Amino acid sequence: MENLLRFTRHAKLSYTALFGFLNPRTYILVMLLNPLTQILFFGMLVNYVYEGEGLAGYIAANALLLCVMSAVFGMMSVVTSDRGMGTLPIVMASPASKSVLFFARSVPHILNGVFTACLGLGFGLLLFNISIPVSAVLPLIVVWFVSIFSACCLGLILASCSFWTPSMHLLSNLLGSVLLLLSGANYSLSVMPSWLSELAKYFPLTRGVELTKALVTEGHAPQFFQLMTQELLLGCLYFIISLVAIRYAEYLARVKGTMELS
Repeated sequence: MENLLRFTRHAKLSYTALFGFLNPRTYILVMLLNPLTQILFFGMLVNYVYEGEGLAGYIAANALLLCVMSAVFGMMSVVTSDRGMGTLPIVMASPASKSVLFFARSVPHILNGVFTACLGLGFGLLLFNISIPVSAVLPLIVVWFVSIFSACCLGLILASCSFWTPSMHLLSNLLGSVLLLLSGANYSLSVMPSWLSELAKYFPLTRGVELTKALVTEGHAPQFFQLMTQELLLGCLYFIISLVAIRYAEYLARVKGTMELS
């Protein structure tokens, strides 16, 4: 019980310190207002292009993509915030398990990604006056949790670069754009070059978007368990790779003397 309380306390403190949660305006502007404008833009776009056909599926898929803010930029800040404040050497020198430590820091971003996606979905449904099957709600939440977990683990791999380079905005924006491109949220992957559609299978959110569209438009997904298992295994693989990448990045930071920002 004590370990669980310590895990929860660390997750909460790291998240509130990161996003300035003591100032609600910061949270509202960064984590709420921006996603709502994004769902408005993509909702209007797909409504115009497809003339309203399958709009609920596209709205739900774009709502899932709102997690990119937490999965990429949020996970990047897990390391850059400590580096900027000069506490990263203390964190890395602590005897605590690094796998537990970084997983604890990831949990709030996973929860925030799900919350933002649900908020975006509700906003989209009200704005465009559409509905989704009640039977799809619970499977949809499962899909989003697993997909966002996988995306956050990929974001943690990118965060390892924060140990030795200050130029993270280029990398984070590039990864965010790649996730939007390869997800297939606003178009079918079949219209993409074959090598890109094949590459999309190794990125998170692709399976989540496919299942989201099927659940919202048809009320069920025949390949639900198969695709969810693949997405969960992909997320676990990303997490393992991220731990290895963090260890190697820590070594590079010690060699180059970049553990702290000058």
